[in-house]
Order: sequence, then structure tokens, then C-alpha cells
Amino acid sequence: MMRQRLALLGALILGLLSGLGAGAAAADETSEALRPCTRADLIGTWAVIRFGTAPSVRVDPADPYFHPHQRYVFHTNASMRHLTSTTPVTRQDHRAMLAAAPTSTWAVDDRGRLLVQKAGGSRPQVDVCQVFVMKVNDPRSSVPALPGDLLLTHYDEDKNPIARRLLRKLAEFRE
Repeated sequence: MMRQRLALLGALILGLLSGLGAGAAAADETSEALRPCTRADLIGTWAVIRFGTAPSVRVDPADPYFHPHQRYVFHTNASMRHLTSTTPVTRQDHRAMLAAAPTSTWAVDDRGRLLVQKAGGSRPQVDVCQVFVMKVNDPRSSVPALPGDLLLTHYDEDKNPIARRLLRKLAEFRE
């Protein structure tokens, strides 16, 4: 019974990541596996391990937003760094990112939403941020969501999910 429930949760999480068929029922079922983020959850270095967009989203592979290799660093002083690449991020890339001045600040509001303000931006980018509290195996992927992983969901103006990122904390890289 527990395996079936986890398989169902995995399928629903896949729907969340891919943007396919994620409705109210999926939200109810995944509430067991996810909780809202807190500030303390985010501090550190994170790698995007899965990225999905809604079918309606036009993906431009040249746009850094859609690059397959992404790294986030959330600092305790509320500065943030974000690196995107078409190739895997190396230690040298990571060091170069940390050597550059941060261009964004971040906060988590009382609803668990991640607010990222880019330098020169008129308003923050808002993503729903959730933390996995249990392992969830996705039957169509070899990459499970683990306790502590983050799910960032970006919505359009009509409040439709358009992109989701599954992030995993990297212990070997410091903020």
C-alpha cells in the first residue's frame, strides 16, 4: 500500500515538474510530500537536477533561463547568485560565480514564496518554494525527489504554472 502511494505521489510530482495535468487533485496528494520553504531551508548552494515547463511555454534553447545546468547560491546576507550553462558546471565555473559581485537579493515571504529581486528590476520574480519532506520516486525518471530537495514553481500573470525546477543541495560547495 505504501509503495503504491509513493508511486502515485511520484507520478503526481512528475506532473508538477512537467506541467502536464497538474490540478487540484495533484495539489491535495502532494501536500503530504511537500511543505512551504523557510529562509533557513534555502541558505547554501543548490543544483537544478530536473527542469520542466508547461507545454504552452515556448522554449528558446539560447535563453539562459532554459539552460540545462543551473546553480543557485543563497547567502545568509540575502544576496543570491544564479549560474546557468549549456554544459555541466565545473569547480572553476563555481569559483568564478562566487568571485563575481552578486546581482540579486532574495527573501522568503510568510507564505513560503521565494522573492528574487534582480539589480535594476522593477519588481521581484516570485516562485512558489516547497521542500520535500519524504522521498518520492517518479516512475518515469531515475532521479527521485529526496527529503530536503526544493521545488520552485514559477507562474504566469494568470497564475498558471509555467516552469518548475527541482533543486538539490550541494554539500561540497560552500556559499
